[in-house]
Amino acid sequence: MHPELFTIGTFTIYSYGFLVSLAFILGMLIALWIGRKLDVTPEIVLDGVFIVMLMAVFGARVFYVIEFSREYATIWDVFKIWQGGLVFFGGLVFSVIGLIIFAIFKKISVFKVLDIAACATAPAYAIGRLGCFFNGCCYGVGANIPWAVKFPHLHVPRHPTQLYSSIVGIIIFIILYVLIRHKRFDGELFSVGIILYSTYRFLNEFLRINPRYLFGLSEAQLISVLLFIIGVIMYAILYRRNKSKSAS
Repeated sequence: MHPELFTIGTFTIYSYGFLVSLAFILGMLIALWIGRKLDVTPEIVLDGVFIVMLMAVFGARVFYVIEFSREYATIWDVFKIWQGGLVFFGGLVFSVIGLIIFAIFKKISVFKVLDIAACATAPAYAIGRLGCFFNGCCYGVGANIPWAVKFPHLHVPRHPTQLYSSIVGIIIFIILYVLIRHKRFDGELFSVGIILYSTYRFLNEFLRINPRYLFGLSEAQLISVLLFIIGVIMYAILYRRNKSKSAS
């Protein structure tokens, strides 16, 4: 755990804020790279990245504040994002909504834009979760395993669920990148990405310490189930639509 990278005078660089910023930069570079492969101009990609940056931070913070409102002593604490406190699902939902509106406004394929976003988000997610690890948040339950991590502010070693997330983010990116060469229809990468992420997140939540709600599942697990269903339905509809076009 290393929440602060360094301090210059009264100015402190936080690990979480630094790595989240690095994640956005990496995501932008990968989006430009994937955009060229999918014939989307850099101008369109950069505009989309700007939308994602705004909506992701806003949505992720809103979800976190709603779920953990008890952590904030004053209203000003809500705005201290550099100290941690973002919910990925919030950023995902708001980003997707923003990109859909953006694509419609620009009159380009919504699903092609979402495909690029899916490929760029996976590795950025991996970097962002490293920020959680260094910040000492989003850890798992106690564990007696060789790779368990002892965080300074906790009594027992824990599952490093942040590192699990980073590894899965890289794996998802590799899968999506391989699929680019075999892409059959716009929206395929996005729907596969949603299916893979929601499956992983549902399972990973069993190792996390989060409040349980319906059927003994956490909020993230309930959202994961919903996203999995949406991903499967989306893939099936787009696949059939593409198959019908190919046959006609």
